[in-house]
Amino acid sequence: MPAFPALLSGNGASLRTASRILRAEGIPAFRDRISDRLRERNRRRAFREAGSPLDLPPAPVLNLLTTAPNPRLGGLQLQLLHRIENEAERRPLALLYPEPGSYRLEVTADGQRLSLRIRSQTPPSPAALTDSVYEQAVSRAAAEVGARALHVEGFAGVPLVSLLRLQESGLQLVLSVHDFSLFCLRPHLLETPAEQFCGYSRDAARCARCLATDWQVPAGFQETRRAVARELLLRAAAVVYPSEFLRGRYRELFPGIPPERQRVIEPRAWVGGEAPAPLEHPPSHIAYIGSVQPHKGALVFAEIVRQMPAKTYPELRWSIYGGGDADLLMRLRRLPHLRVRGYYRAGSLVELLRRDRVGLALLLSIVPESYSLALSECLAAGVPVVAFDHGAIAERVRKLGGGLLVEPTAGAAGVVSVLAAVASGLKLPSVVQPAAGEPTASGDDASAFEELYRELGLG
Repeated sequence: MPAFPALLSGNGASLRTASRILRAEGIPAFRDRISDRLRERNRRRAFREAGSPLDLPPAPVLNLLTTAPNPRLGGLQLQLLHRIENEAERRPLALLYPEPGSYRLEVTADGQRLSLRIRSQTPPSPAALTDSVYEQAVSRAAAEVGARALHVEGFAGVPLVSLLRLQESGLQLVLSVHDFSLFCLRPHLLETPAEQFCGYSRDAARCARCLATDWQVPAGFQETRRAVARELLLRAAAVVYPSEFLRGRYRELFPGIPPERQRVIEPRAWVGGEAPAPLEHPPSHIAYIGSVQPHKGALVFAEIVRQMPAKTYPELRWSIYGGGDADLLMRLRRLPHLRVRGYYRAGSLVELLRRDRVGLALLLSIVPESYSLALSECLAAGVPVVAFDHGAIAERVRKLGGGLLVEPTAGAAGVVSVLAAVASGLKLPSVVQPAAGEPTASGDDASAFEELYRELGLG
């Protein structure tokens, strides 16, 4: 395990972080974190630093990311990285994303990978609506590659008024909406400090109280920001969503946005390998899948395990696949018959679920998900799911099968009722595997975006 000494020889903060990860998640998860960091480093090193201007064919679209395209940051980043790698095989691809003290421009074209550092100042608060440094960095990057359009991938921390100004300068906007960050600074809509789904609140006073726990914003901020977001959606040449659920919800939240410019392009998950072996029924191995955070249902899961004691269900084993809050993970470790697998290497969940013979997966997000890569991977592994009946997960389970849905208001008790019924013999819905020859690897979404660019005259 050669990467361990390199990490553990760092400063005191690094040692404390490593110790917390080891105690919370264990060695396999720690090893997978190191593995993904090495992959990130190798990807970065594949780009050669270039001077300015870049001697490259023009890239008509500049993709704007809010973070580096690192798979360890979550399912969204993993899906995005696979898609842009496929796109880079078909056309010149330009990415711009922030780093400490700078923006990094990456250009892939004609077999070359070049990068350019654009120095900048510390960005303002994520609540800022304008940022002249952001506008200058984006304008310069667009000029370097001759871009005629900006494809904005997510809006958490993005100064929305600055995007309007960039559009007014003559750059087309393509918006990829992955969550509710255009509706609220909290993209998952988890109300604070109540730690509950806000129900798409439009109560100005309630929203102000929630935001004030983390940001200093002026009176009427939420209403102003939503008005700016609506203007962005009106001006965009195209708006892309990962699910019909999210498109429909945005049309309700922002009435009047042009329906002909709103489209759905589902992320394409990779499944790989042979068809999964049949699982036992009733299942004896039940797993929580996802980041161990309150909004993802980690506290609900803890309550489920407590309500299904080992004395009553001695055959049940529990596992957690996912990193997250270290303190919460360490508390969960104390529950009987529960194993914390923790963080897993990007793209490896299907293999892990099959190898560990997981018979049922719990996707317990208490807020509506916009897509859920975890659901794709569970179904690819042949593992049925139990989830709350809201968001894109519920929409997709109804469409694809392979799951049971529980009313969100029923909480942990509702899930326990379903699990008890399953343990008593209730048959789980079967998972429908892709038909022979049906595409299952990442790539179809890249084709869909390529077609979209052609429609907009950017091909």
